[in-house]
Amino acid sequence: MSDKCVLIEKAGRIAYVILNRPEKLNALSTDLFRDLDHALEELEHDDSISVLIIKGKGRAFSVGYDVSKYKEPTVTEDRDKLEAYTRRWLRVWEYPKPIIAQVHGFALAGGTQLLACCDIVITEEEAQFGFPSLPLGGGFVGIYWGWHVGPQRAKMLDLTAGSRITGKEATEYGIAAKCFKSAELEEETLKIARGIAKTPLDILKLKKKAHNRTMELQGFRTSVMFGPEQDAIIHTADGIKLVHEKIKELGLKGAIEWFNSQEV
Repeated sequence: MSDKCVLIEKAGRIAYVILNRPEKLNALSTDLFRDLDHALEELEHDDSISVLIIKGKGRAFSVGYDVSKYKEPTVTEDRDKLEAYTRRWLRVWEYPKPIIAQVHGFALAGGTQLLACCDIVITEEEAQFGFPSLPLGGGFVGIYWGWHVGPQRAKMLDLTAGSRITGKEATEYGIAAKCFKSAELEEETLKIARGIAKTPLDILKLKKKAHNRTMELQGFRTSVMFGPEQDAIIHTADGIKLVHEKIKELGLKGAIEWFNSQEV
């Protein structure tokens, strides 16, 4: 088994970028980010590759940030770290070649920031898209959703801890372009990628830039770059501190049970 957290496989003019922490459901770690950066850099300069497909190995696309080693930072440290995450997602959004996210299993929290910055999302019908099971922050993940599903649906999902929608619903909402049965997902995603790859690479780059420029004029970059400040402020709230205290006291699963058992 490879010790790399991100693998590259090539199929003609298509390159697979495979998140490779299956035992952790591809939770986003420092090592995974490092390997993702290296993979994107390598493939950007490979003119034999026109389209990238990002997918996860094992049972999930990605369940979001790995919070198992959480240490309470200062507000400035927190903001800076969150901005580094944001700039990495913008790197995906700005990437000169089209990127398709192929989603199966779970795409949660920070994992949805990644797919929301890809150009096209193709999912299996029963995949689970959603938000963290505990309110651990805010103003960071949900704003990515708003660009795809609209403000009302984004608020409804973001304000409800542990909210989930299926791949079929994600397609209806607009955060995914198409959905397929699980057995068909790989083949159908590759078929879409090959259709795109027939267009010369220089044209693909210009077309993608034109679409992104429209989103940028509408405020996409400004919106997501506001997220680190908002999230760092929310992390100082008493409600967030209470949740972390419960995690320390009860463990993650126990804290989730505690949260879900509350009567309102």
